[in-house]
Amino acid sequence: MRLFAILLSLISCLSTAAHAQENDSLFADYEAYAAFVDRHVMHRDFIPLIQRLGGRDEFTPEQLAANQRQLEGAWPRDFVKVSVFKEIDLGGGIRQEGRIYWTGTSYAFFYAMLHQREDDLAVITFLLNSSSKPIMDRF
Repeated sequence: MRLFAILLSLISCLSTAAHAQENDSLFADYEAYAAFVDRHVMHRDFIPLIQRLGGRDEFTPEQLAANQRQLEGAWPRDFVKVSVFKEIDLGGGIRQEGRIYWTGTSYAFFYAMLHQREDDLAVITFLLNSSSKPIMDRF
């Protein structure tokens, strides 16, 4: 009986993990997406940001940790301000946006291509950079 309970618990955990992966890159609406991105960029919490926006299966834990350290080195302090500086509606529920985060003279630039679907918002692609050029080149 105990083995059966352990197996059910394991199946439940695997089901939850699979469900979480199915939801990567998907948000209930734009407000949920914006709140998530702003919270994680402003607090320099990059691993969950990368994973949730679709990079979960693209990086090893070691690569994610290295990315976190590298990005923390580029931006040693949390950001205190944020603004959407460019939005383009591409039609069909697809849009691009550029966000800027800053503290003093330290800036981070974020790009996303989004798809507003019937019941949710999908992040198609994203980019985070300390230079505005790679972000602006996307528009």
